[in-house]
Amino acid sequence: MGLARIAIAVLAVSLALGLVILGGVSLWGALAKDASKTASSTPDPSASGAVTPKKSGKSGTAPPSVQSGNEIDVQCLVAQCQIYVAGPGANDVIDNRPLTHGERRKYNGTRLILHVDDASTVSVVVNGQQQPKARHGQQHTYKAPAQQ
Repeated sequence: MGLARIAIAVLAVSLALGLVILGGVSLWGALAKDASKTASSTPDPSASGAVTPKKSGKSGTAPPSVQSGNEIDVQCLVAQCQIYVAGPGANDVIDNRPLTHGERRKYNGTRLILHVDDASTVSVVVNGQQQPKARHGQQHTYKAPAQQ
């Protein structure tokens, strides 16, 4: 009977240790993923599709960066706005997350697609051109360059 108790105790300790290791690996992966998002939000003009902060000066009709080609600037006007940004292909996801009130993101790339679930909740500027507001609840997809 003593040997069986020892075997059960060893099995329980091994299982607990395995769960701790699994939790640590999951936590490491989650933190590394957040760190890569934080790193991608810092300006890097050489990277296509990089997220850059909004400049304080108004560029108005200034052409987009020569390196990136196109620019989409989106700002959330309500408590939370769900956005999806892809480029150059629809499956090349750059960002897929909610924005909070007042949060502004600028995306640069050769071809960009911005999809919003409710277009009335965001302000969008594509290549320096303010996009018209949509009706409440209307989904909308913005493209840069605009297809004619």
